[in-house]
Amino acid sequence: MLHIHGGAYRIGCPEQISPFAVALALRCNVTVICPAYRLAPEHPFPAALNDVRNVVAALESDALILSGDSAGGGLAAALTALCVEDGMHLNGLALLSPWLDLTVSSPSYTTNAETDPMFSKSSAQEAAALYLQGYLPEDPLVSPLYAEVDGFPPTYVNVGTGEVLVGDAQKMHAQLQVSGVETQLHQVDNMEHVAVTRDLQLPGAVETFDGLAAFIDSRLG
Repeated sequence: MLHIHGGAYRIGCPEQISPFAVALALRCNVTVICPAYRLAPEHPFPAALNDVRNVVAALESDALILSGDSAGGGLAAALTALCVEDGMHLNGLALLSPWLDLTVSSPSYTTNAETDPMFSKSSAQEAAALYLQGYLPEDPLVSPLYAEVDGFPPTYVNVGTGEVLVGDAQKMHAQLQVSGVETQLHQVDNMEHVAVTRDLQLPGAVETFDGLAAFIDSRLG
């Protein structure tokens, strides 16, 4: 399993999610690889995507699940589109509170502004500008909501109902359904942004962890 950390494309590192990765590896008896990748603004798009694509190429695995949280979820979805284009088989895709649309246009940025202490429309716009540096936000490798999802592997999408990114998650799930992709949308009440990768003691984190573990079991078991 290749899990890509979040951080709005400008912060974060694999070490910050190591407790989550270790717990998942032990629970599911899988190898969890958490790669580092170059960050904006020093390294704008497509540096991060190129880095994680190189990791997948080096793994040469025929039993790989891709996953990511927040911006890492966006990278995982964009990377999946590239893998499908390249004819590479993936066993599954897991998206945790994914940031999938850098146009920052979902209505949930407004409707959930008061219930999401971790992310906001203004912070998303600032991070997107640092990451894009001239690229259009509608580029499907920037914003996978604009990508062709035919051929995507079975997908698990998880998000808190009060997050500003709930709209991105719901729209991706709907697009996968329309394309005939097996997809599961797991919405958790009272869960903060990427709680499962931050601390399993946070509300909703264990529920998400169990849902993700069940998905992995179904794909590799």
